[in-house]
Amino acid sequence: MSFRYLGNKTKLSEWIVGEISRVIPAGSSIADPMCGTASVSLALAQAGYSVTAADALAFPVIHARSRLLAKQAPAFKAFGGHNKALDWLRSIPSIEGYFFREFGDAGSPANGRQPRLYFSASNAARIDGIRISIRDLARSGTINKLEHSLLLHSLIRATNKVANISGTFGYFLKELSKNAQNPITFESFQFEQTPGSHSVLEGPIEKLASTLCVDAVYLDPPYTKRQYAGNYHILETLAQEDEPIAVGDGGLRPWKEQASDFCYRRSAGNAFRNALKQLDVPHIFISYSQDGQVHEDELLAILNDFGKVTLHEQSYKRYRSNNKVKDDILLERLYHIEKK
Repeated sequence: MSFRYLGNKTKLSEWIVGEISRVIPAGSSIADPMCGTASVSLALAQAGYSVTAADALAFPVIHARSRLLAKQAPAFKAFGGHNKALDWLRSIPSIEGYFFREFGDAGSPANGRQPRLYFSASNAARIDGIRISIRDLARSGTINKLEHSLLLHSLIRATNKVANISGTFGYFLKELSKNAQNPITFESFQFEQTPGSHSVLEGPIEKLASTLCVDAVYLDPPYTKRQYAGNYHILETLAQEDEPIAVGDGGLRPWKEQASDFCYRRSAGNAFRNALKQLDVPHIFISYSQDGQVHEDELLAILNDFGKVTLHEQSYKRYRSNNKVKDDILLERLYHIEKK
């Protein structure tokens, strides 16, 4: 099952890791503190690096824990193994709760608007039943932290697959798509026995940068004006296991405290400077698109203040979240800074 996620680097991860490996050998330590789906983190781990992954949002942290820390199936003693835990997810009865009310096509949002068509009524009720059951299981101490993350990871990915959206959760489609009408399903998880020693943190780069004691850092900052906290509010609610007030027609959770300065043209340049000032590591790699908020010349000027800069480029197909994109091909730029 693929991730529908802005800036997802799955298709570019082999190229990124290849360029990094020309500079620092396998066995080195590297941090990916804006990890998103953790695709690059996992590719680095598979290549033999010890990875520290982190993100400001909760749902990418769930992905990172599951993909990096679960090197083999946890015991899941409460169920008799991981496969039995998946069977448990599949068997949980529906509940007409928060998701049914706020995000299902037969719901009745608290703010009085018409139903939000993020999910079919049946899938929304299934999501309610499952998320409540996972939360109760974790609170009872029946499962450990990693097992809890794996169950949430499975729910988040399954939810994403049946969401009635064009690409992000900023808004929903006017009618239920074919995929949205399919029942929610849970696939088996592929555990990766990677050789390194990994860790996962939660927090924004502004708070974590100065704490990273690694051989290198890979940064993948947002490059468009679309805030991840707003565009993936439903996935964040699944990870937070809460029931925030669903605001406006789109039903967004309060997200402005999680807004990234990298998304705003007026502040993105300073966001780069502030992060680089705090990173006390010999090598920094930065992924950035040609149509990012910071123009190439401006970004190079910023990066050159911190060390020797080498630029690598790779063409790729643009992520499409709607049908309004005219040019499908972009250049992804990978900057390497050898710090002064």
